[in-house]
Amino acid sequence: MIIHGRLQWALAIGVLAFSFAAVVASFLDGGSSSSAATSTTTSTVVIATTTTTAIPLKHVVKSGESLFSIAQLYSVKMEAIIELNKLDNPDKLALGDEILLPQGSIARVAPVTTTSVTSTSLTTLSAP
Repeated sequence: MIIHGRLQWALAIGVLAFSFAAVVASFLDGGSSSSAATSTTTSTVVIATTTTTAIPLKHVVKSGESLFSIAQLYSVKMEAIIELNKLDNPDKLALGDEILLPQGSIARVAPVTTTSVTSTSLTTLSAP
């Protein structure tokens, strides 16, 4: 993620530097030329944004499991599981019950990552 952000900034700075150089070059060239031409420079900046969303973990109760063993399995406190699932009687888990696990649980699935790409055009006009 850090490298991704640095590349985006480097690309944006590079495009701005190129645009600035084009404007400066057009001013410098404009003084030695006698024609009255207008110069247009268009640059496109592409920005990629990556978002990672954690998937809420669920555990399906299997035969012989207790709330204590499930908490140990995922390295979380039993009280956190009870509070998250609003369990009235944590001793009564039924086979096949789905239990939500709190943040900080050891992930059994990969998080979902999405990438969106946007582009912005930068147009610079210069006249002699």
